[in-house]
Amino acid sequence: MMSYVKFFQKNIFLTFLGVVLFANTCTAQSTQTNTPAYVVLGGGVSGVLDDQKSVVGMVEFQPSLRVGPFGTWIGLQASDQEYYLGTGLLLDWYVTDHLFITPSLGAGFYGEHNGTDLGSKLEFRSGIECGYDMKKSGRISVGFWHLSNAGLGDTNPGTELVAVRYALPLSCF
Repeated sequence: MMSYVKFFQKNIFLTFLGVVLFANTCTAQSTQTNTPAYVVLGGGVSGVLDDQKSVVGMVEFQPSLRVGPFGTWIGLQASDQEYYLGTGLLLDWYVTDHLFITPSLGAGFYGEHNGTDLGSKLEFRSGIECGYDMKKSGRISVGFWHLSNAGLGDTNPGTELVAVRYALPLSCF
C-alpha cells in the first residue's frame, strides 16, 4: 500500500501545474463584463451513486476572464481516496436577481489512491449548480457533477459528486 507521502510525491507535477495555471489565470483581466472573480470552497460526497463513497473537499477559482458568454474555472477536488484537477467553462443563468443556475463542463486529470478506478487519467466533468447570490457577500450553492472519460479509457464507470459550496467574490481581480 502506497503511503500518502509517496502518493503526493508521485502527483506533485499535477499540483505544480495547477498552481501555475491558477497564477496565470489570476492575472487575466476581462473587458467584456463586470462579473467578479470568485474563490469557491466546498465539501460534499464523491461516489454518491456508487457503492464506494468518500468525503471530498473542493477549491475552485473562477476568474473574471470570459470566453464569449462563458465564464471559466480551474479547480481541485480531493479526498483521501482520489483527486481531480481540472479546468473548463461555465454559464451563469440568473432566474431572478439572486437565484442562479450554473451548468459547467471541463476536462482534467484524475488520480485514485484506493478510490474508484475511472479507467483513465483524463476525465471530463459535467454538472449543474443551483444557488443564491448574496451579491457583495458571495454566493452559496448546491451542485451535482459527473466525472467520466467519455469512453476514451478501457472502462468508463463514471462517478458522481454532490457538494455544498460558498463562492467568495474577489474585487482585486
